[in-house]
Amino acid sequence: MQSELSAVVHTDILQVEDLSVYYGSFLALRDVYLSIPQQKITAFIGPSGCGKSTLLRCFNRLNDFVTGARVEGRILFHGMNLYDPNVDPVDVRRRIGMVFQKPNPFPKSIYENIAYGARINGYQGNIDELVERSLRDAALWDEVKDKLKQSGLSLSGGQQQRLCIARALAIEPEVLLMDEPCSALDPISTQRIEELMSHLKERYTIIIVTHNMQQAARTSDFTAFFNAQHMETGERSGFLVEYGLTEMIFESPKQESTQDYVSGRFG
Repeated sequence: MQSELSAVVHTDILQVEDLSVYYGSFLALRDVYLSIPQQKITAFIGPSGCGKSTLLRCFNRLNDFVTGARVEGRILFHGMNLYDPNVDPVDVRRRIGMVFQKPNPFPKSIYENIAYGARINGYQGNIDELVERSLRDAALWDEVKDKLKQSGLSLSGGQQQRLCIARALAIEPEVLLMDEPCSALDPISTQRIEELMSHLKERYTIIIVTHNMQQAARTSDFTAFFNAQHMETGERSGFLVEYGLTEMIFESPKQESTQDYVSGRFG
């Protein structure tokens, strides 16, 4: 069924309302309320197992592919519930793109890495122009413009990650999800990605999961700190501890556990 995502403009592009996520009987994330502002960078931080990536994957319904995964509550995108039966998840993934932790170029040429997704999504414009624009947007064009027929796998790790960003941008999303996009990269490549994020937020909303506190502090406008606590059953369940302007989270958090985490006392 054709998606019915609303085109109404909101200051907050995404709103999470009473969200809980289960994997089978395991409660991975519970009772989350959160609003994501447009054209800003929002960082999700917290120790492993606290639900950061689980929430990120909810935004473009990648958890649909996980056997036994179940989402309760609502995620509103421009006011429309992403989990409404009338919403096409394929359209969701076009409008809310994802860049993964490990660069994953297609085993195709640099050119086809960009062009392929646009074609299958019915792009009707000039493909050559789209490829160049996407690579420029990802700060990669000058490095690859003379070798577009070479395999995307021939690029360095940092270049491969920027190629994956270009591939995501080629389908013209509104939101770009980034799940630890620099964890496998060297410091110079990391800096390039961070500079790119700062440039891209002029046109896109970016949500990043990171374990790098310095990266969150440098790059994000807003930060959400998640944690997990042992329940009576002994299981760990992720939850949102605190959310606000990045400066506030790192310099004057309201919760002691937030202060302990950002200062390195645990995690």
